[in-house]
Amino acid sequence: MAEVVAGIACSHVPLMASPQNWERLPEAERKRLREGFARAAEILEEARPDVLITFADDHFDRCFLDNLPAFLVGIGEEAVGPAVAGFDIPSVRLPIASELARFIVREGLERGVDFAFSEELPLDHAEIAPLMHLAPRWDRPIIPIVVNAFAPPMPSPRRCFDVGAFVGRCVERFPDSSRVAIVGTGGLSHWVGPPQMGRINEEFDRWFLDCLVERRIDEATGRYARYEDLEAVAGNGGHEIRDWLAVAGAMTERLRPQVLAYEPLKPWMTGTGIMAWSA
Repeated sequence: MAEVVAGIACSHVPLMASPQNWERLPEAERKRLREGFARAAEILEEARPDVLITFADDHFDRCFLDNLPAFLVGIGEEAVGPAVAGFDIPSVRLPIASELARFIVREGLERGVDFAFSEELPLDHAEIAPLMHLAPRWDRPIIPIVVNAFAPPMPSPRRCFDVGAFVGRCVERFPDSSRVAIVGTGGLSHWVGPPQMGRINEEFDRWFLDCLVERRIDEATGRYARYEDLEAVAGNGGHEIRDWLAVAGAMTERLRPQVLAYEPLKPWMTGTGIMAWSA
């Protein structure tokens, strides 16, 4: 059977794609964040995954209000991106592990998770910007899963954790010896567009990270279960913690969580963090 061998959750600030934007960070914050990403990349290398499953959200560049699924799985032959150019996001072309992707969709339809799927799902900065630092050789097949964390109604935080757990069980039932790493991206607290833009809620971010490290999942998914409550404390960008919860759900007990870096980055207007689950 296949196996989940590691998990990574991190922010996907598009500014992280540009060396110039890294240079705008204060030196100490830049050093700690680079070290966190470098350690996350090492953990992935040590885990030797054959496939990366990503949980990331959309920014109305792949889906819109006329068709906005809760969970969308790319099952085609390859994923190309970015869907929208900008922020120095490089053009990439990655193979999709389509056999496993189709298996996950089929299992869902038979066991209570009605995944949407796409044969032509492009990649977004939500996948590309962090993978530039986590897996820069672009040499592993991917399965992109898009979570609606952009427009209500959204899947609840608990549902995202449970769907991540379901995907982890699908991997374990898949009849080959693939090693699979799960990567979730987004958040942490940030406000995009409204008058509060630029605000960061460091207290919320550290509480959420502590919940994941200490496996206080009921608290992490329940305290701000309504999207209005979560948005009030973490911003409209804070809904992206759903992607982190999906990773947490997919992890087994033998994979232990740790925070690799957290910085409330004013120049990037985002509470920026990196976590890993490893043996």
